[in-house]
Amino acid sequence: MYDHVENFKIYLESKNNSDNTIDAYEADIKRFHIFCQEHFDSEDVQISDVSTEIIRYYLIRLIDKKLTNRTIARNISSLRMFFRYLLLFQQIKINPMKKIHSPKYTKKLPHFFSPTEITNLCNLPNTDTFEGIRDKAIIELFYSSGLRISELVNLRLQDINFTKKTLTIFGKGNKKRIVPLTEIALEYIKKYINIRDHRIDTFFQTKDNEPFTRHKLYSNIKKYINLLNLRAGYSPHTIRHTFASHLLNNGANLFAIKQMLGHASLSTTEIYTHINPANVRKEYIQGHPRAEKKLIKNHE
Repeated sequence: MYDHVENFKIYLESKNNSDNTIDAYEADIKRFHIFCQEHFDSEDVQISDVSTEIIRYYLIRLIDKKLTNRTIARNISSLRMFFRYLLLFQQIKINPMKKIHSPKYTKKLPHFFSPTEITNLCNLPNTDTFEGIRDKAIIELFYSSGLRISELVNLRLQDINFTKKTLTIFGKGNKKRIVPLTEIALEYIKKYINIRDHRIDTFFQTKDNEPFTRHKLYSNIKKYINLLNLRAGYSPHTIRHTFASHLLNNGANLFAIKQMLGHASLSTTEIYTHINPANVRKEYIQGHPRAEKKLIKNHE
């Protein structure tokens, strides 16, 4: 089974899945592999020995650990992808996941910063230092363009168009998109350019002039968020949610937000419509030819 897990990772990489997606799948499948080793009391588990019953035992184990339905559903999704891969390459004849169903769960509404909170966050870095100028550029860019952490990590100088005030981003599945830059983000990017090490291809660097890893950049931004002393649940990814929700609340088109976020499906973006449904209603009234325009005033 170990070899199958390693080959599955290579397969995912060949399909241009993001590093985060691959890491998540790999972690879930390796966790299941460890369970199988314990269940069969053997280091060498044969994939042909894994049955639907064994998978159900594993899911019961996850339930006993008090994991949420969302986490269990994610593990099932990983296993479903793994056994689908094995079936595709004729490593198994029957898919043991066929009769396994995912539990229902309610999608959580994302946290987002208020305009005052995001302003305070952007003003926290000490711009009299190298780290402060860099971190100010990072946070302003994050909020300016709604990037993912991995996209910030992989950003290069040549991806920045100073004339058009845009970024070229290669997101999940290496899909290319163009996102805008605010004037203040551009200002601090220019200040950071003057002090960064130009011998390194990736744009943002540690104080030791090394490329950021995803973990280090995440931790670096999280320390500023912690200084805001907000309730639990806020993370660097909240800045991306804030970018989307603030655009929506100010009347931006949902399809435009989808494009800027790099979402594959509009349904992923639609979660932001739950934050302020009045704005969505206003957009509908303004745009639909059969809507009663006189109702607009009731929603302003």
